[in-house]
Amino acid sequence: MSDPEGRLRPITKESEKKMAETAASQESATQSPPWDPFQMMDRLDEEVLRKELEGVASSDLVYVVRDGGQEVVGLSKTGVDECCMALVSQGQVIREEDLQYEVLGEGEDREALFKVKAARFAVSPSGQDVRLDQVIGVKRQPLYYDSAQLELDSKVPSKKYRGKTYRELLATDEGRDYLGWMAESFNEPEIRDFVRRILAGEDLVTRRGRQLNPHWYEHGAMKAARNARFRLIPGTVRAQIMAAARQAGQTRVVDAKPANIDAAPFQPRNAGTELPSKREAVGRPGPYSPTEKQVAFYQRLAASPVFTDEERTRALDWLASKATRQTIKDQIDWLKRQVETRKPRSANESAA
Repeated sequence: MSDPEGRLRPITKESEKKMAETAASQESATQSPPWDPFQMMDRLDEEVLRKELEGVASSDLVYVVRDGGQEVVGLSKTGVDECCMALVSQGQVIREEDLQYEVLGEGEDREALFKVKAARFAVSPSGQDVRLDQVIGVKRQPLYYDSAQLELDSKVPSKKYRGKTYRELLATDEGRDYLGWMAESFNEPEIRDFVRRILAGEDLVTRRGRQLNPHWYEHGAMKAARNARFRLIPGTVRAQIMAAARQAGQTRVVDAKPANIDAAPFQPRNAGTELPSKREAVGRPGPYSPTEKQVAFYQRLAASPVFTDEERTRALDWLASKATRQTIKDQIDWLKRQVETRKPRSANESAA
């Protein structure tokens, strides 16, 4: 290090500490935060809610987020609705009873905190009901979208050229005329500056200003209601709906990366063609792997004499290839119920 006159100064412990802190802060600033698959599912649900407001229903009941060798599985908002309908056939209904919210923060950092109270009732054929339990569901909903990236392959915010990119408009005279209008008259200064520069021949990447979500109230209220109803759905019902959805292809599979939001519908896979590396997923360390205690308890339940050899094999195959810390809870609930309600077969009794 040198002073303003160019003379070298000794590096003290204090200056060395400051240099280390500066390097650490610069390194952390360049590293992207860890990707949360449940945040991905929440964004996908926001897409579903936006389409529902336009009158378009979704058929995806389950989301599968692939993260390396792991799969994180969760119910979509539509899947929670389907679980509630399944409860009706069992003589139970879930009712949302109260909604409250408050707005926190200032300016573009404002967010709304929603709280929904819901209750589950048993309803007799004559219409009489009995309250079984009640819960609250909460959701923190930002009022503004995150700042979006602007580049030549970004979609143009225009009804006239819906789905078109800036690069495509630059390729035609009509498109360049429209971009010329945007450069002078569009209501966002970041986009006006970006369009002026690409018309001048620059190939740049910048960011758009944060935009107010016009449906922040609907999104926050419906997500809080979803969270409340989810807590009231028995694990066995959730497991049944998730299994049926995967067999019927009503599953959306995505990679745990923000750049890969769009993905093809889930295609059921034959267990016989499963990759060997997937068979060992449960033994790999990872943030979503089941705990050792969960695995041991699951294996003890699967070893119960109430199950056939075929059922036991399927259960252990699922544990080895698809189990996560969240989904194994539903499977354990189902196994426990079978152990409690089935009668053990004698050694001479056939599996038929």
